[in-house]
Amino acid sequence: MNNNNEIVLPIEKIISILSYLTMGIVGLIWLIIAYYIKKKPKYFLAYNIYQSIIISVFLAIFKLLIGLILSVIALIPFLDFIVALFNLIISLKIITLPIFHFSFSAFEFVVMLFICYIIAGVIQGKIFYIPKLTDLMQKLFDSHR
Repeated sequence: MNNNNEIVLPIEKIISILSYLTMGIVGLIWLIIAYYIKKKPKYFLAYNIYQSIIISVFLAIFKLLIGLILSVIALIPFLDFIVALFNLIISLKIITLPIFHFSFSAFEFVVMLFICYIIAGVIQGKIFYIPKLTDLMQKLFDSHR
C-alpha cells in the first residue's frame, strides 16, 4: 500500500516499473492514453510516472552540464589531462554483455542501481522518497487535486 492507503493494482506496478526502466517513456504514453480516454490515473501510478520523467530529465541535464563543464575545463592548459582522465574513469565500461551488445559505464551502473532500488519499492507498493524531489512532487500533486 502507498501513503494514501489505496490498494495498488498489479498493472499499476507494472506500468510504474516500465516507466522507470524506459526513463518515463512508457509512463508518458500511459498518461496520454489516460487523457484521451478521460480516466485519471490513481495517485500511486501518477506519482511514479511523474517521478520517472523528472528523474530522467534531471539525469539528462546533469550529463549535459557535466559535459559542458568538462569541455570548458579542458580548454585550460595542463587541466586537459585531468579532464581526459576523469572522462576515462566515468565512461569506462565496467559491465559488458557481449551477447546483447550491452554495456554499462560506472555512472550508468550507479544510476541503474538507484533505479533498481526504486523499483524494489514499487514492487512492494511503496512510494520512494527522494528528499527535494518528493517534496516538489507532493506540492505538485496537492495543487493538482
